[in-house]
Amino acid sequence: MRLSIKLVLQFVLTVAAFPYMTATSIRNWLYDKNIFKTEKLSVPVISVGNITAGGTGKTPFVISLSKTLQHNGYKVGIITRGYRRKGKEQVIVSTGKGPLVPPHISGDEPHLMAYKTKDAVIIADMDRVSAGKTAIEKYNCTILIADDGYQHRRLSRDLNILLWDAYSNPYKEKVLPAGKLRESWRGLKRASLLVFTRTDTIPDSYKRFFREKRLDLKQYCSPIFIEKIVNASSGNTLNLEDLKGQSISAFCGLGNPQQFFNTVKKLSPSRLITKKFHDHHKYSKKDIMSLIEDAKSHNCEYLITTEKDAVNFHEGLPKIENLLLIGISFEIEENLKKEISTIISQL
Repeated sequence: MRLSIKLVLQFVLTVAAFPYMTATSIRNWLYDKNIFKTEKLSVPVISVGNITAGGTGKTPFVISLSKTLQHNGYKVGIITRGYRRKGKEQVIVSTGKGPLVPPHISGDEPHLMAYKTKDAVIIADMDRVSAGKTAIEKYNCTILIADDGYQHRRLSRDLNILLWDAYSNPYKEKVLPAGKLRESWRGLKRASLLVFTRTDTIPDSYKRFFREKRLDLKQYCSPIFIEKIVNASSGNTLNLEDLKGQSISAFCGLGNPQQFFNTVKKLSPSRLITKKFHDHHKYSKKDIMSLIEDAKSHNCEYLITTEKDAVNFHEGLPKIENLLLIGISFEIEENLKKEISTIISQL
């Protein structure tokens, strides 16, 4: 009986995916045929995005890419929609010296980018073209990163970096709502580079899958590493070894929560209790009290979450004793840095 229900549900979702796939395919065709116009800006534009819904690590990758470009002498502007922020007007999130507005105005991810990037201009705007012009004309940016820009085709880009979560099996993916694909696999033709995140090796079967889809698409890795772990109350930094053998309660509101929990497992806790919320979750007093009580009931020494989740704690929430914030970074390997630099230098 359960199998029959599952098959019926799969059929319904597959049928429901057809109009969505048709709509996105028509839209892409209109851009491909130049019926829908794109607008090119006066400086190089690098788009970082994904072809799936859910977390591939765009925010930490954008932060790492920004730092790489700054090291190469560029004045970086990051333009972003600012998902689930209050209001739709253009907001200057940062001029390079940290956040200028609270996270409910900027969005949690732009706020975190502003906190973790120095000297980068960050602008939230539904209209990426308008945001890009502001970054160039008002703040003299010499290169732009379009955060989550893969499907935002109105903005012309010089380099289209497509991220793929190395723990997501491409053979099993289908178009929304049957799967997580935002568009059909034909969208791969727009990618300049394919980057597998959270890994330093690409499974052979995944390499083969994407080569069969597009033989000339270069593939790279971007490994994940723990940048730091900070006590939220004291601000003190902990060594990774300090958590070995400890009982930990981990919670997050991310597009891919399991990858965060897998990262915490690498700290070798004696026990790991997990709690997931939906992506960009705004924490309430009830949430915090429940997390505290759950941690106490399991005799956890620490609670741990991400820097992004901490952005979504509003003032007035109960204080969590022994709350740790884990900072995650992506490494942009030398061969990928060289490829990006080569492409940009030829513009």
